[in-house]
Amino acid sequence: MAERVTLVINGRRVSASAGQTLLDAGLAAGQAIPHDCATGQCDTCRVRIHAGAVDDAGTRIGETVQACRARLTTDAVIEFDEVPETVRRAGTVDRVVDLTAEIVEVTVALRKRMTYLPGQYVRVSFAGLPARDYSPTLRADGSGELNELIFQIRRQPDGAVSPLLGGRIGPGTAVKVEGPFGTAFHRLGRGRLVIVSSGVGWAPAWAVARASRMREPERDLLVVAGARHPQNLYMRPALDWLRARGATTVLTCSGGNPPPDARPGRPTLHLPMLTRDDTVLAAGAPEMVAAVQFLAAATGATCYADPFYAAARGADGKPPSDTNFLQRFLQRVAGHRTAKTEPVA
Repeated sequence: MAERVTLVINGRRVSASAGQTLLDAGLAAGQAIPHDCATGQCDTCRVRIHAGAVDDAGTRIGETVQACRARLTTDAVIEFDEVPETVRRAGTVDRVVDLTAEIVEVTVALRKRMTYLPGQYVRVSFAGLPARDYSPTLRADGSGELNELIFQIRRQPDGAVSPLLGGRIGPGTAVKVEGPFGTAFHRLGRGRLVIVSSGVGWAPAWAVARASRMREPERDLLVVAGARHPQNLYMRPALDWLRARGATTVLTCSGGNPPPDARPGRPTLHLPMLTRDDTVLAAGAPEMVAAVQFLAAATGATCYADPFYAAARGADGKPPSDTNFLQRFLQRVAGHRTAKTEPVA
């Protein structure tokens, strides 16, 4: 018989078996730890170890581990951020608006409101098509209704879903949504908040940045946002809003012929020196996110990451093997990861 150990989850003491994963131990005791894939891919189940020891299965970042992989070896005390309950909602596409030639804004009207934290993501299925993970955001002017989910999506030429946006997927299309998931959400804090995004990584970045200005207007906020092609710098109006309210903003363009108001190069080239008092959130291209994670880890800054992978989930609902490899690479190189897997289309 497996040795019995004590596990304390957010202050609640439960009995568990040595060798159980933290996630399974919690579920067996009726104490659900937030999770999504339960295979070590999404990072939604990351928890902090306050006391005791666990077999971290190679997932340790600072004081945190993935609950779906880490296994109990002795008595332990863990903690996780309380997040809204995962639910399923139905709705319809309300409108589809082209933001650029490649990026589209999709508004979904839900029959019943879904509660989520700014920066979290949801799983979306349009009219029975393969599910995709998108981050709810706000329009450029900050508007959005309580029963709406607003997504900014880049059309992938070879995608199974995104090329249909504005065509087969239009007003009236049925939508199913599940969520929320993810740990890269807005948290109140005292130190500087540094938000870095590329491409449609602006969607969660904008949600977090606006929440920070509204909830903690005196907090030092730096936002660096960019795109490869000048025509995809659709975040200008939102950056103007932030700058008018005291935030420092930087617009970047890594492609050729950057416009006069954008600095040349990737967002990471225009980050200030980070400190251990900073909280950093990075969203967008995996390579950019990994670079930000590396810089944060080197200085001891707290980092929450949201890499967007241009790959659909397989028939089993899991990311393909090349995505798994990339995630392992990011963990080895960056050494500091709290990321979700988000197929962009």
